[in-house]
Amino acid sequence: MGLSKVTDRLRGEGMIADPPPDLTAVNRSLERDWLVAAPVSRGASAVRSDGACGDSVAAPQDRERLMTPVVFNNCFGWLHSSQASAASDVAVLLCPGLNRDALDAHYPLRLLADEFAAAGYLAMRFDYPGTGDSCDLADIDGEPGDYWAAWQQSVAAAADWLRGSTGARRLVFCGLRFGALLATLAAEQRDDAAGLILLAPVLRGRSYMRQLSVEAQLQSGAAESSSYTLDFQELRFSAETVAAISQADLRQVRLMNGCEVGVFSQSDSSLLSDCAEAWKRGGAKVTCASFETLEPMLHHNIQGEGQPSDFSAIVDWIRQAVPVGKVSLPEIASRRAILSQPGWVEEPLRFGEGDRLFGMLCRPDTRAGDMAVIITNTGVDPHYGFARFGAEFARRLAVAGIVSLRLDFSGLGDSLGVPGKEEVVSSIFESDRLLDIRAAADALESLGYHRLAMQGLCSGAYHALRGAVADPRIEILMLVNMPVFHWRNGDTIEFVAHKHATSDYLRKLRSLETWKQLLLGKFNVRGIIHAQRERLFERIGAVASNALRKLGLAVSQNPAHCAMAALSRRHAKTLLLYAANDGGLDVFEQHFGRGGTGLRAFQGASLEIVQGIDHSLSGRGMRRTVAQLMIAFVAASLGT
Repeated sequence: MGLSKVTDRLRGEGMIADPPPDLTAVNRSLERDWLVAAPVSRGASAVRSDGACGDSVAAPQDRERLMTPVVFNNCFGWLHSSQASAASDVAVLLCPGLNRDALDAHYPLRLLADEFAAAGYLAMRFDYPGTGDSCDLADIDGEPGDYWAAWQQSVAAAADWLRGSTGARRLVFCGLRFGALLATLAAEQRDDAAGLILLAPVLRGRSYMRQLSVEAQLQSGAAESSSYTLDFQELRFSAETVAAISQADLRQVRLMNGCEVGVFSQSDSSLLSDCAEAWKRGGAKVTCASFETLEPMLHHNIQGEGQPSDFSAIVDWIRQAVPVGKVSLPEIASRRAILSQPGWVEEPLRFGEGDRLFGMLCRPDTRAGDMAVIITNTGVDPHYGFARFGAEFARRLAVAGIVSLRLDFSGLGDSLGVPGKEEVVSSIFESDRLLDIRAAADALESLGYHRLAMQGLCSGAYHALRGAVADPRIEILMLVNMPVFHWRNGDTIEFVAHKHATSDYLRKLRSLETWKQLLLGKFNVRGIIHAQRERLFERIGAVASNALRKLGLAVSQNPAHCAMAALSRRHAKTLLLYAANDGGLDVFEQHFGRGGTGLRAFQGASLEIVQGIDHSLSGRGMRRTVAQLMIAFVAASLGT
């Protein structure tokens, strides 16, 4: 393809323009067009730092359905209530799964808790010690690595809190995956357990520990030496914990006579039949149903806007099996939901229009300055992040004297979706996050934090970049493994993922496993070829655009350059941090050259390529390394 034809195609697709009389003015215009930056309103958002009860946010479907943050035994949770459940004598305790099960089901479990509240049942969901927003295991005086005992104690403590604080007389334990194992063991110990709901339950601890071990081995390239028998993502199991969990077997559980059990299983099995028979012999009433309409709870939705779970079967079951009675319940005392440990203090924050947005504010336990970091979602994961990176990073920042707000974008985590799509997980890239970021900046500014930074990983980095260019209050930016600088309508994550360097595919073709996968039809060959063709065209276009710009014949419409130019002009500091083998690094080099040489033209921008980390920061040492690099970058940017 000749240079003139390339130029014509680039101009036709809007990638370059005819030479204007004022190139500087046009570059600034391009930045505005790319980001469509909304006007910045300062201190306009209402902010609430919520109390444990009595200061709640209403669900959009029913203004009488409330979600109230609670804290007990260094664990964080949410109480869901409604006008219908105000005098209910039955409360539901939801026990989440672990790792990816917990991340994927965070949003669906919130919706399920809302459904229980609408049906007249108080409902509470919470994070176990060392998971989600709760304190680490070491912070609750637990034995190192002994999650098993700590988690069982936390379920019992949550049940006690739920009864003692609401006045409910009967409890229904509802558990997903590993949470179903914990829920069943808790129900066995209580005479107030009226019901048990098991969702795709783990029935034997030994089988689950094998699954975790396999997943840890698949991640072995990211593993680090450890004295723990299983060190996987946020979990560090001692040998004693692995042995204790492996001994758990729900066939040995004896439930209270008359306890109602609803099992929603992905498939029938002899093990499930044995469990049901054992429970029935003890006097429990067991009903088995399909998990089919609930599959989205366990679906790793990398695109967003997927089909939500249908909870009607669960709600129908509980209404028939454990109908509510009406009692006179005490008014729940109003108190702030605050978690604290040496070095940091956290409390939930609601802000934005109608208090629809949620974030966790993390502050040093001593006096802090006026700098605050906004931590964005990664993909559709909730604010605490994959392997709890968001929570870990926030608490490390606090120990270093820096405030942070780990934010849930609209339609993710604990933030309500946009009107009309309240129950739909929002799209990862296509959803516009500028209003969410502006609302977070307004909230922090109204609390006295006038110097703002932002951090994002993967898609969170993409939105952080857009938000920082749009909002001049953001003066420090930390972007980790950002996969794209520009997202076009119609792009897919699979398409972007296939736009790796051709050498990556040639290297993979040397592997026997790759050829097996290819012969089995597990590679989208057509998609890879299409993506590589587009990648080649983008490279040719970049070369042509640079040549024409140097000759004064065109102005760059490269979104990456526009963004860096905007940040550089206002003296913002930007750190682009990549894993050495990350696909996003290839995208970066398409814009800025091998090794990021083109980035030198933009004052305040720097590149850090880190060996030994992966895209998701799955290893504990990886997260620590990246956090330390970013904290040092903030300190250097502040001149401290």
